[in-house]
Amino acid sequence: MIDDLSVATSASFYSIRRRLSDKAVEDLFIALRASHGVTAHNEFKHTREQLDGARWSALCFRYESPPSFLEDTTEVRESLCGLVLLIEYQGHAAVLSSRLSLPASFKTTHFSPVATARVEGAIAKADAVFQRMTMRNMSISPYAMRAKTVEAQNLANVVGPAGSRRYAPRTYSVIVSGTQTTATPSTGRIGIRSARADLPGILTFAKGVIDALSVDNADVSPFIKSFARPVSLAEALTAAVPITMAIDTNRLSDAVGNDEAGIRLIRLEGDAAVELPATELMALMEQLDRPLNIEGDERVRMAREPATGDQAASVSLNKNRIALRSLALPPASDVYVDRSSQNAGEDDVRQTLREYLDEINALIVLFDDVRLAYIDGQVFRDETLLDGGESFLRYFSASASLNPVTSEKGEFAAGQTAFDATSSFGAIVDHIASADPILLCDDLGDEWADFIGVTDDAGLTQISFYHAKHGALSLGASPFHVSVSQATKNLGNMTFPEGRLAAKLGLWGSTYNAPDQETQIPRTIRSNATDLAVALRRARTTPDARRRAVIVTSSLSRQAVADAFIAIQAGHKPAPSFVQLYWLLQSFFSACTEVGANGVVVCRP
Repeated sequence: MIDDLSVATSASFYSIRRRLSDKAVEDLFIALRASHGVTAHNEFKHTREQLDGARWSALCFRYESPPSFLEDTTEVRESLCGLVLLIEYQGHAAVLSSRLSLPASFKTTHFSPVATARVEGAIAKADAVFQRMTMRNMSISPYAMRAKTVEAQNLANVVGPAGSRRYAPRTYSVIVSGTQTTATPSTGRIGIRSARADLPGILTFAKGVIDALSVDNADVSPFIKSFARPVSLAEALTAAVPITMAIDTNRLSDAVGNDEAGIRLIRLEGDAAVELPATELMALMEQLDRPLNIEGDERVRMAREPATGDQAASVSLNKNRIALRSLALPPASDVYVDRSSQNAGEDDVRQTLREYLDEINALIVLFDDVRLAYIDGQVFRDETLLDGGESFLRYFSASASLNPVTSEKGEFAAGQTAFDATSSFGAIVDHIASADPILLCDDLGDEWADFIGVTDDAGLTQISFYHAKHGALSLGASPFHVSVSQATKNLGNMTFPEGRLAAKLGLWGSTYNAPDQETQIPRTIRSNATDLAVALRRARTTPDARRRAVIVTSSLSRQAVADAFIAIQAGHKPAPSFVQLYWLLQSFFSACTEVGANGVVVCRP
């Protein structure tokens, strides 16, 4: 039967931590069959046979499972055929599987991940042409764009370094010498586009990849070097201290919503297992999204809620990875993960949510060195801080008009015709946006921004979306979360979508009605256009229009940010809140770059 094998040339590659034996492989096969309740004969089974300098093992059997589109309680069963093929060669292992997964305990005992740098050296070669890439943002803010996928004939021609440094590559596809290869460094998954292969062909593929993974100091593409760079955890822990953690809930939500992942989230009610409904799933995701402060100096460290100081989790700083040791607060502490191939509550290898998140490397950790972030089981370093923060500070503009500000919008009265001069709104109207001939107040309701400014002068068209906030001076991220979220989600509206413009024109022709108080403040603050609709449509269609997403805040001082970088360069450790602020704003600036806009922060001097 193995002679009929026909599979894609794609596998997950590992370093072998503990030598495999015939007994270890036989025990693996027994565990796989038992996990699917199989007692019938195998379609085929081979244990550590030798061929062409490598050892290979294979198991294939049939099992029954409820269809993914029916409840687990259904009596309907479909017959499936599962495969695992394990290849051992030169201290590495290649695993090909279909409808079967290696138990986590087996992988932990026998395998180690292949270093990201070695995957890069094997796949992202110096002459590689990148055509598709999925990237993970190094920010842990729930308001930041977490991931994106880009695709082009040659990504080096369309993805600039300004938007790449804050991202760590997750999966990429390259062309080298006419062959297309896809790699996911965090999982060691590597595939080559080719005709389906038989057993000798798949052995040749696996050996070729392992030979490439074994090359020391391989030259890699300049394009991949423009992204956050992988460094060893040992190197990171020697130079820096972990201070903040969160969970990559994208990984979890993708798995829950994916039939191929084969999991469900449950809670226990006595002896009964209840699958989490949508409302509880949303509450769980919101809890896991929140950043936690890491404290202590031992190998195992506590992670606490910033606002209350309650212990919410703990992490272990191991030799090669940071492990999630505990989730201490409900609902996360009370959630379990079942395989969807089993009836709810009948999975004999059920995991706690903590165990599952740790297994899939969903932990994100930031350090007191703001360049570093631990993502997908790997530490990455953003090299843009080598300039002492100068590139970051270029996005900040100081305005003395924010010094006397005492509120965001000010007080309101029935006959009022202008915003208070001591409000953030007043500072925008009178100073920060004073050069905009067209200035519209879009606050409240389905707002695109607090104010929208348009300039069309001497062939230069500029569209500015102003997002105003007020607060006490701080170097923390908390005051910026809402502003960054609002600014990011409205980047698409900077083109004045035609389908929504008519309703907006009606709003801008009215007066501003604050909550519980009507005023006489016109929403069209200024306009030099005889026809506002014509002017906005002209601005929208101008091919070289400059678009600016501007966060205006009285809660930040540009000099304080500059001083923080000076202190970092002098060897001082930044506060966790500043690290979060840095990554939050970096993700905002990067999101703006990706849509052809400029991100700007206007703050106190």
